[in-house]
Amino acid sequence: MVAGRNRLTARRVALGVAIIAVLGATANATLDADPGPVRSSRAQAVGAGASRVPRRTEGAAVGVDRASAPCGQASASVIAGVDAIAAQGIYAGELHGTEVKLDVAHITGSRALLSALAMNNEAAVRAAVHAIVYAPRWHIVRLRVTRAGHVLADVGGPHVIAPVSGELRWRHRIVASYVMSVQDDAGFVKLVGRFIGVPVDLYTNGSFLMGTLHPAPAFISTGASASVGGASYVAQVFSARAFSSDTLRVALLVRRPTAKIAAESCAAVRLSAWGAIATRIAGLFKPNLPSHYAELVALLQSVTGGRAYVRTASTQIAGGAGPSRIPPRGSLRYAGRVWSVLSWEPVPRTRVYLLTPYVSAPYA
Repeated sequence: MVAGRNRLTARRVALGVAIIAVLGATANATLDADPGPVRSSRAQAVGAGASRVPRRTEGAAVGVDRASAPCGQASASVIAGVDAIAAQGIYAGELHGTEVKLDVAHITGSRALLSALAMNNEAAVRAAVHAIVYAPRWHIVRLRVTRAGHVLADVGGPHVIAPVSGELRWRHRIVASYVMSVQDDAGFVKLVGRFIGVPVDLYTNGSFLMGTLHPAPAFISTGASASVGGASYVAQVFSARAFSSDTLRVALLVRRPTAKIAAESCAAVRLSAWGAIATRIAGLFKPNLPSHYAELVALLQSVTGGRAYVRTASTQIAGGAGPSRIPPRGSLRYAGRVWSVLSWEPVPRTRVYLLTPYVSAPYA
């Protein structure tokens, strides 16, 4: 792979925000690659600061019913399901995010590449592809250009995720096809680990490829148990595309929750799992989070599939128009649907609200 171009410096993490959140300005945000002291418990994330929020509830808001039946053994799958939604949001960003669109435009608009293809100059094609992949301000980890099934140039690493393909045109005529990616497998594993905080292992053709657990479990499926280093995990697995024709299986390994967590209702477990992810992502922006509330909101919305807002008392700071009042935690009916609500105060008197789609039992 383009080993020296590993994107997982602090700037690459910042660009992870742009990939996922469809942002351009985020590329200049300063993020901390180490999540630091953000709470890592998968079901204890949003308690601090709740007592300081103004008591603002509207008629459609209700609290999480902590008196309902304990989630019990299902709590592991509830947390794993939340983590999987977030991981798939990250993966979707690698396919459709702003960085992807910008880099596709760089490729399809490259006069050096297009003119070389028009002149059938393979040496010039290879030189142009090399220049595109190694352009210092672009973030393409691999680019392959083909014509009629013949590979003209292929520059980048061997283990690459989320390929994007298209056509190259010169004067309205198709002159070649391309496949590109903005992320390698190792980068995806680390990005998911930093945003979600769980081990991630990749498998291809039934065999372990790379990941964070060592030794890695044998190939596993969703719901399967694994024991590594004395710790017990539950797997949540989904498919992703590799640059080759192989299908990647992404396995998230979620620690089995404690008895205290399992005693909560499934609704409370799910809400707190989202809280763990949200506060972890917010921690990546430290110590300058107040300067990046808009980026945080966009990232949370992209990863969770929900809505996010930052407010001080009645003043809207980020997130656009939303409910006139939001409870600090519980449920809220808004825009024709019910949302689960969590919130926290990153700084005094400023509260971040995250609304995720309400899910009723059974949880997955």
